[in-house]
Amino acid sequence: MTTKLGKILCVDDEPNIVRSLQWLLQKEFEVHTANNGQCALALVQQYDFDVVISDQRMPVMTGVELLREVRRLSPRTMRILLTGYSDMQAILRSINESEVFRFVNKPWNITELPRVVAQAVNIARTRPVETVAETITEDTPLQAANDDCVLVIDDDPEMGRAISEIVGNTVRVSYTPNLAEAVDILNREPVSVIVSETRVGSIDATRLVRLMKSRHPEIVTVMLSEDADADAVTNLINQGQVYRFVPKPVRAGFLRLVLNSALRKHNSLMAEPQLAARHAVECTPAEVADSLVSDVREVANQVQAADPGRGGFLAAIGAGLRRLFGR
Repeated sequence: MTTKLGKILCVDDEPNIVRSLQWLLQKEFEVHTANNGQCALALVQQYDFDVVISDQRMPVMTGVELLREVRRLSPRTMRILLTGYSDMQAILRSINESEVFRFVNKPWNITELPRVVAQAVNIARTRPVETVAETITEDTPLQAANDDCVLVIDDDPEMGRAISEIVGNTVRVSYTPNLAEAVDILNREPVSVIVSETRVGSIDATRLVRLMKSRHPEIVTVMLSEDADADAVTNLINQGQVYRFVPKPVRAGFLRLVLNSALRKHNSLMAEPQLAARHAVECTPAEVADSLVSDVREVANQVQAADPGRGGFLAAIGAGLRRLFGR
């Protein structure tokens, strides 16, 4: 008798979808199924699942709502959400409420999904359980270590000033309006939290946070945007394990809550580094890294051309790119 790799719960209100998942995964895993959120939660309380895979669009209880409860009831269990690119709000809520491990689009890849599930099972069985953070509000005192630093990357300086006002003297804030200086800062000093616009100027900044997360899993990332692109946000989950995605404009009180939560997350990862495995990311394609490096070098050239007195800036950026990304 073949030993199963892990215990999986698949949840979808469409019987044919559940059967397809069971057929695909039962060769390697012990698969349980449920057709709605309430039945799934009853099973979660009865069995110790390694992974719960849920569809988003279900009546009464959505996949995000279900996975949020799974996170509370069984912190050890890894969570995967199935849905379509059109479910933008579900994608965002999967980041901000459920903290899913992976976002998988339907129809799924029959080779890729078992691999992702196997990775999630291994993490669930070999890594420490992450304690569910205490509930905090906008009025909860900011909790940070003495050396914590928030890096703000946004071409609007008001965001840098807003975050500096929120944290006061509790946390050091480094602000930059471009990715070249962001690379320079990351190369020179430890950063706890990155708060970044998805686009800085004309450049896609999500590539930077995705690459940083793969090399520095203890850095917690918060993305800001007025417009959310489904493909970009999906990559932020799977390749960047972004901690929160905050639409602009954002209230100061809510931004304070997000920063407080992100700093606490960073310090829990620093205190127990093995927890970072629960936020492991997919490998970012090499062409994404190459395009980012090219854009950063172009911005660095523009910065030095505008301020010739910064003679060592290009050299510093080159060193930073090699150290941070091996390029």
